[in-house]
Order: sequence, then structure tokens, then C-alpha cells
Amino acid sequence: MKVLIKSTIKLDLSIPVDLYPDYVTYVHQELKNLVASSEGLDKSLQSTDVTIRKNAEAELDKKVKKLLNSGVTIHTALDTNCKHNQRLLYNQKSVSMISREL
Repeated sequence: MKVLIKSTIKLDLSIPVDLYPDYVTYVHQELKNLVASSEGLDKSLQSTDVTIRKNAEAELDKKVKKLLNSGVTIHTALDTNCKHNQRLLYNQKSVSMISREL
């Protein structure tokens, strides 16, 4: 016979700054890769010389920021409602699994 343990679990339900950090981060990195390639910075970014790499990173960040501030719109296939619903479902399953384990 298994003995069940009853304990209180406190979940951190703080509001995330960005509901889609994984996807936004991915799109931002892809944009940076495209800009680096089109500006010829990709080789400098892979340099073993730290100074060259840091200068290339700073230049890339400046160019990407300028591009984003120019009002460019990036269209993706992300359905925000679908992503939000998946996150809610995942959280519900996580809580359910924890309850069963206890």
C-alpha cells in the first residue's frame, strides 16, 4: 500500500513580460542572422578575436535596432491565441501531474 503525502505547493504565476519569448526570440535571432549575412558581418561574428567579434556584435545590434525602429513589420504564421491556449493547457497538465504524484 502506498502512503500519500499531502503538502502545499506554491506556484509562481507572475505575469510574464512577453507571453511568447521562445518565438519572439527565434524571430529576432533569424532577423539578426539575415542582417549579418546581408551586411557581411557573419564572418566577423565568428572571429576568434574578441575585439573583432564584439565590434561586429555592436554594429549588428545597431543595424537591427535601426531596422526595427524604422517601422518594419515582420509577418509570421504565429497564431497568438493558439500559443496562449497551448501555454494554458501545459500549465493545467503540469498542475495535474504534480497532484497525481503527491
